[in-house]
Amino acid sequence: MSLIEFFRGRAAKEDRFTALVRPHLRLMHRMACRWTQDRADAEDLVQDVLTRLFPRTEELEAVEKLGPWLVKVLYRRYVDLYRRRANSPIDETAPCVSDDHFFQERLEDGRNHFQQLELQRLLNRALYTLDESWRDVVLLHDVEGYTALEVAEILDINVGTVKSRLHRARKKLKSVLEPGTVEVFAAC
Repeated sequence: MSLIEFFRGRAAKEDRFTALVRPHLRLMHRMACRWTQDRADAEDLVQDVLTRLFPRTEELEAVEKLGPWLVKVLYRRYVDLYRRRANSPIDETAPCVSDDHFFQERLEDGRNHFQQLELQRLLNRALYTLDESWRDVVLLHDVEGYTALEVAEILDINVGTVKSRLHRARKKLKSVLEPGTVEVFAAC
């Protein structure tokens, strides 16, 4: 193989990889930011996952539902890298919001920008009062829109466990949020 053929093949692989992954980058970054609670760590986590997946482009092309699969890979890598850090406590006072429109899209029309930011702050604070396993389920199911079955697959737990955690998390969120502040998530 000539050097020119090598670089053409690499460029074609890069193009295929980019086409596969690009539609899921915002989701990956948003979830990484939620889990790590730090923008720089989130970017490092996503970069680490993408670096590890690039040589496996052919395998990615064979995945039927790439979005949930990528989130599952990202979550597992997060567990490997960040949850095991015993000397790095989570700062719950400064949760990371990776997308400025994260909660704004879910707000009713007509609210002004200040009210939207205040609501976003209240929801973030409420989310971070939850146990981490409950928060993961709420973020994936209620915020990102994955089904209970997909959440179970991503987190590698039973569907019944997902539903139980979701129910308990919603109950706690209702008690934490002031009555009338926001309509808490719809039922399964």
